[in-house]
Amino acid sequence: MSALWAIPMLISAGLFAGVVVAIAWERLPAWREADLLDFQAAFGHTLRRVDRLQPALLAVCLVSTTGFALTADGAARMFAVLGTAGFVAVFVGSGAWLVPVQRRLVASGSAQRSPELERLRTQWFRGHLIRTVLALAALTLAVVAAVL
Repeated sequence: MSALWAIPMLISAGLFAGVVVAIAWERLPAWREADLLDFQAAFGHTLRRVDRLQPALLAVCLVSTTGFALTADGAARMFAVLGTAGFVAVFVGSGAWLVPVQRRLVASGSAQRSPELERLRTQWFRGHLIRTVLALAALTLAVVAAVL
């Protein structure tokens, strides 16, 4: 039965991690170099495009990884449980840390409070890089679980 969960687990985990890595690899360097007004515009545009996609992929990933863990046994179950825990950490961390920062970054219409916005931008970058590392680690655990 775990084989039925393996395909959606690997596809959704791979797509989710791919989106997170793409933002870290391609957008963060550009956003780091941009002035605050340009950053806010580009950041808001990117969020509108990926804010629905990322949570949906993560939800499918959590369900399928949990399903795999419940139907697997032995080492495969252990790796799947660890992968699920990693994706749960990404989910909780994103909701508790990154989403509030995102909202504040997009909601402030101008860069009048530059020190505060710069601090929020740095905080979001740091949080996203942590999310990227966790997503890649959880994906790796899911792949190992599927291979076993």
